[in-house]
Amino acid sequence: MKEIERHIKLLGLIPVLDEESGKTIYRRKTSLPIPSPEELEHRISDHLAATRENANITKEEMAELLGLSQQFYGRAERREAHLRVTRLILMIEILGPEMFDVLAEVAPQIFGTDEAEARARGKLVSTVMRLPAKNVHEILTYVSLIADLVQRERDEADHAVVRDVKELMDKNGLTSEDVKGLILAEKAKRGPRKPRKPKASETES
Repeated sequence: MKEIERHIKLLGLIPVLDEESGKTIYRRKTSLPIPSPEELEHRISDHLAATRENANITKEEMAELLGLSQQFYGRAERREAHLRVTRLILMIEILGPEMFDVLAEVAPQIFGTDEAEARARGKLVSTVMRLPAKNVHEILTYVSLIADLVQRERDEADHAVVRDVKELMDKNGLTSEDVKGLILAEKAKRGPRKPRKPKASETES
């Protein structure tokens, strides 16, 4: 198996035809509609204009803030030109949390595999970006604890998968390359992990 094929499987990517280049590209598997790169450009242009207007900034003012000519910036909002990533980052600095709302609206598929998850994660990011620094540190502590518990569950499950696969290897004389493929297959067969039941010591008294 080629290394690129392993990446595709591990990351859960699916092949999609890029109409602009005529080549196959790979995107995250999702139940949401997957916009083409061209459609993403159109969405970005539309939302840039709306976000700028909501901030009461004119096209001329935004062009000057970004160090661009008024003609070029106007073309970007009309979908006739593309802003470089560095300019988009500058816009995020200028417009603040509103630009994260744009990202969640333009590309919800990067926030979740279905509409409910994407909406929840997008709202979470947007909310955190608007919080004072003190609250952000408090939330980070809490989220870090949750992440640590999730990672422990994953480690325990991975150890169980490896043990089962090694048993299969010994019985069938499989190579290490075969084992790697079996590990991926075994993980997929087990499906989503069930939520861990809290211990008595972890529940509120």
